Amino acid sequence: MNQIVEIRTIALNIKNLRLSRNMTQFDMGDLLGYSDRQIRRLEKEGTMNIEVVNLIAKVFNIPVESILFKQDAFYILGVVGFL
Repeated sequence: MNQIVEIRTIALNIKNLRLSRNMTQFDMGDLLGYSDRQIRRLEKEGTMNIEVVNLIAKVFNIPVESILFKQDAFYILGVVGFL
């Protein structure tokens, strides 16, 4: 599987993850130990900081790949398991 990590994809996946859990940016920030402003920035600009990606994956109990790579909308919503 040859996939390219795109920063815009990371930003969109973080936002979709938050929305799929019916969370506000403040709620997500509180859960991760970040401010809502930092969450807005992650959703707008993404991140290439693997520590941040690992933290999000761990807190939400999802594979790191689901943040790094383009995902099917059903996967983000938790309807389909990781392929």
